Amino acid sequence: MTDARSELRIAVAAFAARPRVLVAVDFDGTLAPFVTDPLQARALPGGLEALVAAAALDDVTAAVVSGRDLATLAALTGIGPDAGVTLIGSHGAQTSLGQHTNPGDPANPGDRSNLHPAGDAAFLDEEATARLNVLRGELEAIRFRYPSVRLENKPSAVVLHTRGVEPSVAAAATAAAHEVGARYAGVHVMPGKDVVELTVLEANKGNALVDLARATSSDATLYLGDDVTDERAFAALDPQSGDLTVKVGEGETVAAQRVPDPESVVALLELFVAQRRVAQGRPVQGRVAQRRVD
Repeated sequence: MTDARSELRIAVAAFAARPRVLVAVDFDGTLAPFVTDPLQARALPGGLEALVAAAALDDVTAAVVSGRDLATLAALTGIGPDAGVTLIGSHGAQTSLGQHTNPGDPANPGDRSNLHPAGDAAFLDEEATARLNVLRGELEAIRFRYPSVRLENKPSAVVLHTRGVEPSVAAAATAAAHEVGARYAGVHVMPGKDVVELTVLEANKGNALVDLARATSSDATLYLGDDVTDERAFAALDPQSGDLTVKVGEGETVAAQRVPDPESVVALLELFVAQRRVAQGRPVQGRVAQRRVD
């Protein structure tokens, strides 16, 4: 076992022993490998199962935090209200938190989150809605010029996808999308891996995690992510207070730990479940105790 792997296992064990914790993961590039068609993305076997197992343990909140809109995220993960896993979509602009919390349980006060609930279809005011419609028209014009790019419409944003597109075309389309974002007041540009998202809401994964941790009275948060947008989440957390941040893949990061790929994310989630069971005096079940964090 390398020193880095040993250090990560020790960090996971320490985190798992804390009284009340939040375990949260990004979806694309973290639970699910990247694919050319975003709608074909699927979580690796074992990842969502480990997250559901974590949510079933005492004093553990589990969440998937994604730039995907909430409806798409629910469809891709198959996570419904009964799974006990919170979904946070649109980089924190939407949440399913209120769908499966018990208003009478002080440990799960869903109405204390300042995220927008899943059923709130009208969380954009008239001005923001008009701005979003203009952005959609602008990006449609870019797609007309560069037909190989793809667009994704979200409730509060429009996204340009360039994965698999010829590099010079991808660069030109990306630059054009950035220029559109800079031209309009009240528009936030969120670049990522082969994507540019233009949103009319100021939301980010860091604020979403802090809000969810507060809403669930969590003492510490574990977050795993791979993209530029996940750096806001890493930066919002505090390792000195017990938070654990894990970067997936290569690239500069402010995260405290790193794993190489989504397969290692599955192993880490299974390791957390095993360590949490040990900390709570429960038997460790199945392959959970045997997987390595690479």
